[in-house]
Amino acid sequence: MGSPGGGPPPDADAEATPRHPAAPGRPDPPAAEPNRFGLLLRRHRTDTGLTIEELAAASRISVRAISDMERGRSRVPQRRTVEALVRALDLPDGAATALRETARAGRRVTRTAPALAPPRTVADFTGRHDELRWLGDLVARSAEPPDRPGTPVVAVVSGPPGLGKTALMVQAAARYAESFPDGVLFVDLRGLDADPPRPDDLLLRLLTALGVEETGVPGDEHARSARYRALLRDRRILLLLDNAADEAQVRPLLPGAGGTMTIVTSRRALAGLEAVERRTLPTLTGGEAVALLHRIIGADRAAAEPDAMLLGLVRACGHLPLALRIAGNRLLSRPDWSVAYLLRRLADQDDRLDLLVAGDLQIAAPFMLSYRQLSVAAARTFRRLSLIPGPDAGLDLAAQAAGLGVRATETALEELAELGLLQPATDGRYRFHDLMRLFARARLAAEESAQARRESEDRVVTWLLDTAVAAGRWFEPGHTGGTGHGPASAEEAGRWIEQESRNWLGALRTAFGAGRHAEVMAVADAMHWFSDRWTHWRNWLEVYQMSAASAEALGDPRGQAVHLNYVSWAYSTCALRPDLAEAPAREALRLATTVADLDQQGWAWTYLGTAARRRGDATEAQAAAGRALPFLDAAGDRDGYAQALSLLAGSLAQAGRHREAIAHYRRLEALLTDPGRAPSPQVGDLTAGHLHLNVGLSLLALRRWAAAATSLRVALPLLQRAGVRQSEARCRYGLGGALARLGRVDEARGELRRAVRIARQVGPADLVDQALGRLAELGSPPGRRVS
Repeated sequence: MGSPGGGPPPDADAEATPRHPAAPGRPDPPAAEPNRFGLLLRRHRTDTGLTIEELAAASRISVRAISDMERGRSRVPQRRTVEALVRALDLPDGAATALRETARAGRRVTRTAPALAPPRTVADFTGRHDELRWLGDLVARSAEPPDRPGTPVVAVVSGPPGLGKTALMVQAAARYAESFPDGVLFVDLRGLDADPPRPDDLLLRLLTALGVEETGVPGDEHARSARYRALLRDRRILLLLDNAADEAQVRPLLPGAGGTMTIVTSRRALAGLEAVERRTLPTLTGGEAVALLHRIIGADRAAAEPDAMLLGLVRACGHLPLALRIAGNRLLSRPDWSVAYLLRRLADQDDRLDLLVAGDLQIAAPFMLSYRQLSVAAARTFRRLSLIPGPDAGLDLAAQAAGLGVRATETALEELAELGLLQPATDGRYRFHDLMRLFARARLAAEESAQARRESEDRVVTWLLDTAVAAGRWFEPGHTGGTGHGPASAEEAGRWIEQESRNWLGALRTAFGAGRHAEVMAVADAMHWFSDRWTHWRNWLEVYQMSAASAEALGDPRGQAVHLNYVSWAYSTCALRPDLAEAPAREALRLATTVADLDQQGWAWTYLGTAARRRGDATEAQAAAGRALPFLDAAGDRDGYAQALSLLAGSLAQAGRHREAIAHYRRLEALLTDPGRAPSPQVGDLTAGHLHLNVGLSLLALRRWAAAATSLRVALPLLQRAGVRQSEARCRYGLGGALARLGRVDEARGELRRAVRIARQVGPADLVDQALGRLAELGSPPGRRVS
């Protein structure tokens, strides 16, 4: 007879495995204890008239294994071995069931606490419901029927230090231990030691824990691994491999077949392991983190603290379980401290890591273990990345900080990500955890000279400012192409400005504080036309306030007028504070008049009109536009003239004079196609999109539904190409209204839903409610939900 399922002979565990040694402190079982399974097996064998050799040949179990089982010299066999014996003996159902039950009972009796028992569970373990559910599903999958054994399940849980990977593993072991009748084995692989244990030493520990006498352990690593896998083949064990160094350390410890499930934790992703399930552990959610604080400091203490203070402490701890535990323990050890007091102390970023210490727990300790594993280049990259102003960075910026070539920097970044010291973000970017950034900054201060730090920071700031100028110029009127530095296209430039916004803004702040005023003005000038396309970014006001102050510091009245006009625009369009927009425009007008700059006088009147229109004063807006046009015409500013003419038409529409507004928009449309008066292509395309949008909205007000839909359909691709998302949302909302009036309800719903999605991302906020209201009026079709 073959073995169950046609697999390899299931004799290895019976042949090679003596009984488990007793756990420390527990006496050996009595030597005279009856060997119930062995006696029953011998009786069935003799009843059938088989010799040991004949039973061995029929069951494909070795003679020695059967002999050891009958004499009680080996561990009670596992399920596959018992099934092979049942088939070879051709036992009737009752006798087969009795033999199986005797084996099962024997396993329960002889099972003792393993020599490699897991640590105790954390009593206040909180959250991680998704991860525990995921592990539970893998436990269920690992329980294949004996006659259909599958590949052993291996789960790899990775992530940065301080996230509670070991705590999750131990919690899962406690929850699912009953699914593993042959026990739970825990091995700390000490992967962050200077000299982590080698696989052959770990195999020795595992083999002895599985009952093999140390004198019987093979000396060769490959032989040890083979013996180890043979022992596990017919057992169902939960194997916990904690804190793995790398794939080479783990691979020899993984079972080759059978029902054993393995959970591996590591700061590395262990991407080289094949056929494993992976999970990168995230930080705790806000709710989980607050719940953990509640459990650590106690319900009464937590109830006495304002929720805002607890959330603040969660943020200061970066949602890391280890940091939260340290903070909670500090509060417990100092009953007179409030959360507010601890928060005030943690507010100083330079001292935060030193304060996150409680007894032998300190947040910097696990960080340092990973840091010591780094190559020289990766360690320097890690330290110097703390100089980058924003929360993440791309490869080129990281190379500037590190002072390395792009290829060497990429290698260093991957090493940092592999050890959990950096978090890979989207589009090839890398992000620091907040506390990890503080640790990197501390290492930078401790290991590099002040001069080296200044040089690295200056290199980062200068590169960011220069690249910001090169990117912004792609959107200036008359720009003809790249200069060899920075982005190679307008699309790439726009993406860079948005992705690196917090970095170049931080560099701008640094430059402004250092008195690098000409560079500040250059960045603001270059960004001016792009800012029209990205109006929902909330930092334009700060950019232009800095550049206006820089112009004043340089004693440049014309430059000050230019940048005060930008400030007025930012107040009206970005900050939505038109009540504050008039003062900078008035000052810009005064300065422009003083230096006889017709162009900036025209722009000042345009921005005064913009502020008036946003305040709801259409009459004043119309008058200001009328004042702006002759100045801009005299200055030969085609781009400014088009903007002032659009303002005039818009103010007429705001006053309800839609036919006059449309007439002025048609005048603007003709101007856009006049070679002698047309603005630059960059401005003209954006102006055309808004022109058709506003004509469509005026046609809607005149209840000319079909004409409105046509104009809005013309506007939509122009606005999409320009990337003006707020205007696209307004366009889709208007188009949805026109289509609804034309009876094309399904199309209307689609446009209104798109308007809601865009407006939720970038605004305007009131458009969300308006579009949802229109959708409610139209009703949702069956099976669809407005979201």
